[in-house]
Amino acid sequence: MTKIVLFLNVIFSILWPEGWAEVVLGTETDEFDFDGLPGAQHEFKIEVGAGKEECFYQKIVAGGKLHISFEVLRGGDGLAALYLLKPEGSTLKFLQKSEIGTGGGFEYRDFTETGPYAICLDNTMSRMASKLVYVFLVTYVEEEWSKYRQEIEEVELTVSNFTVSIQNVHESVKDALVHQAQSRMHVIKDWYLITGNNSYIQTWSICQCVVVIMCSGIQVFFVRRLFRGTNVTPTAKPRA
Repeated sequence: MTKIVLFLNVIFSILWPEGWAEVVLGTETDEFDFDGLPGAQHEFKIEVGAGKEECFYQKIVAGGKLHISFEVLRGGDGLAALYLLKPEGSTLKFLQKSEIGTGGGFEYRDFTETGPYAICLDNTMSRMASKLVYVFLVTYVEEEWSKYRQEIEEVELTVSNFTVSIQNVHESVKDALVHQAQSRMHVIKDWYLITGNNSYIQTWSICQCVVVIMCSGIQVFFVRRLFRGTNVTPTAKPRA
């Protein structure tokens, strides 16, 4: 089964190399950049039929590292095996699992050539029961990953500095708003004070004008009354 899969892989790679890389791996670039990361990470569950193998492929660059772990979640006696195969079909690593509920895995670092490596789950030892297997794998280039982490840290530092600047601007705007509110309240207070003083002065000015007019009228009345007289006495005799 493994040889048939590898044979089909070679034929398909020859007939459609670009489409193969795009379908299996996603869009490929010269910097081993999948989904914006210096490597690839996959996590999935796969059903392996009774007496069958299931293979999938992952591109790994020369000098890269691969960490893979798998666990039989259910099915039969929990016995399953995992193979890591070179692009030409030879076995690089073999791992066997024999208990349900305990995970297993390995890390491989000695990749000398770039290409699609086959990762196969083997259930040929179980002729009657299929198995549900959980697989997790990470492949990366340590130098690129270190560079990526450094860039992320620099971005985080820049974001932190920018955040501090934004907070300072926010505090300055907040202080300006408080100052404006205080100024507005002082203006309102002064307006009410001036309006009250104007009403007070206007009212008392009108009252004082009325009092002055009344006093003037009374004085004129009494002064004119002093000069009022008759030419005869009460006995009708001419006044001397």
